[in-house]
Amino acid sequence: MKTGLQKICAVLLALAVFCVISGCATADYYRLKQTRNDIDFAMTRYHNGVTFGNIAPSFQPEVNSAYQAYKTAFDAAVQQANSNYDAPTPDNVKQLADQLLSILGSIPAVP
Repeated sequence: MKTGLQKICAVLLALAVFCVISGCATADYYRLKQTRNDIDFAMTRYHNGVTFGNIAPSFQPEVNSAYQAYKTAFDAAVQQANSNYDAPTPDNVKQLADQLLSILGSIPAVP
């Protein structure tokens, strides 16, 4: 009985170690493709909100300048990666994307 329990524990331990290692191995970097998709989705929602009058026009200059800074850095990163969208997102692009998403998330809806 003790040997059977030891085998089950060994299998569970091996499975847990495999899950931890494989989980860490896939989370090493954020890809350019995912960064682009996240920003495109957020900007589409923002543009729809502007179009339907749900966002005050006073926020547009801040969003436009943040988007322009992100877009310039993103395009440079894509060019440096030879148009490989599976390449890791550079830290400066991540920072600008986070800044843009933060601005977009802080915009209140017009009542």
